[in-house]
Amino acid sequence: MRRPKSNPGKERSFYVLLVILLLSLSIRLYIAPYSTGSDIPQFYGFAGTMLRHPLDFYSYADGEHWEEEGWPYGWPYVYGPVLVYLLALLRVIVGDGAVKFFWDSSGYHVFASTSWIMAVKSLFIIADAGIGILLYLLLRKKSEKLALGVSSLYLFNPMVIYVSSVYGMFDGLALLPFLLGLYFVENGRKNLGYGLIGFSLAVKHTIIFPALVVLWDELLDKWKTPEALKKSLGSFVAGTAIPFLPFLLKPASLLEIPDLLQGMKPDYTYPIVYNLNGIVSLLTFVHEISGLNTLFYMRHWVIFSVLALIGVLFTHYRLRNLRVSIALAYAAFLLTYWRVNTQYSLPLIAFLLLALPELDWPSRVVMFLPTVPPTLWPIMFPTSFWFHVHIEHPNWNMVKLIDRFTLMIFDTGPFVVLSVLFTLSLFALLVWMLALSFELRRCNG
Repeated sequence: MRRPKSNPGKERSFYVLLVILLLSLSIRLYIAPYSTGSDIPQFYGFAGTMLRHPLDFYSYADGEHWEEEGWPYGWPYVYGPVLVYLLALLRVIVGDGAVKFFWDSSGYHVFASTSWIMAVKSLFIIADAGIGILLYLLLRKKSEKLALGVSSLYLFNPMVIYVSSVYGMFDGLALLPFLLGLYFVENGRKNLGYGLIGFSLAVKHTIIFPALVVLWDELLDKWKTPEALKKSLGSFVAGTAIPFLPFLLKPASLLEIPDLLQGMKPDYTYPIVYNLNGIVSLLTFVHEISGLNTLFYMRHWVIFSVLALIGVLFTHYRLRNLRVSIALAYAAFLLTYWRVNTQYSLPLIAFLLLALPELDWPSRVVMFLPTVPPTLWPIMFPTSFWFHVHIEHPNWNMVKLIDRFTLMIFDTGPFVVLSVLFTLSLFALLVWMLALSFELRRCNG
């Protein structure tokens, strides 16, 4: 009996991918224990509330009960339930006393233990690795080298590392099931794929525009076969709804979710440096300097967001490239949403990198440009701040090391410029692709 022939190229790619993963994980694990953003200690409070009021959680999630619930801050929980399920499990494992907060003569202090930091960040780091693998799997049919290159660009991107392993935020946890769902959709297992894409919204709803484009694509394909369309939509709705089902036992808590998911009331955004929406950053900066009322855009951002989404849906109708349209949809969200936190750029980087091989070279350049400002942000920012502000006993050698690799810009102005350039690059991308869709229509007669 003959042994099947091995494929040296694929074997070599596997080992290269393994090296990429190990190196990227080593960087993350090296820096992760010594830093944390403010959300990780807040997650500890959310987890405690979930353990005390599991079915009533959303009744206590509005931030008004933060002191009695033992949260370090009064920030509400404005996400689907998947994260808090995971956080509650981690808190059971880590135990009590992992976060402490108090006032003293020097001010208010919030400290997180290394055990809690690493428990939470381990989820985000695993998600990063999974996304890197999925990018490779989604692209390897085009080219093994291309797939490895895109995976590397994602895994070694400074902003991606910052989000998961320095500050610690969970956008990767939402992106992971979305990309896995896309993989299944493209490989013929559509019901499972749509279920996973729906599930991603129960992790974090900020990925909704790409999800809507996936549904739009299915509608364009299956509008003549209602039964098939019904199955796809049913899978999507089921994936979104299943994580919420336990709360049906206490409907009053479930009814609080719509108000919470609306997020905060649009306003000026402080600190300005954390907002990558260039329009809002600039308007906030102008207000801060001059005192002028510049809230018009923030109060009406939904109008601009809907218009941008309609443009994306039209572009997809003309071009019919799902990977490109997913990237455009998320770009439309970041272009128009009033508060674009730095962590929101993590899915954008993955979506844009995934779409690049679908385009010609001029379009690739336009598609790649929006990845540059978020990549520069953690290099410009005094990132070592997160290595001591919430760490009771900082590793000052690590602080010095991070300072060597960052520009440590403390002024607001350069970050306003960076956010404006980011927003302009997103706008240019959407206009470019919309123009391309009109050009295709003209060429097709």
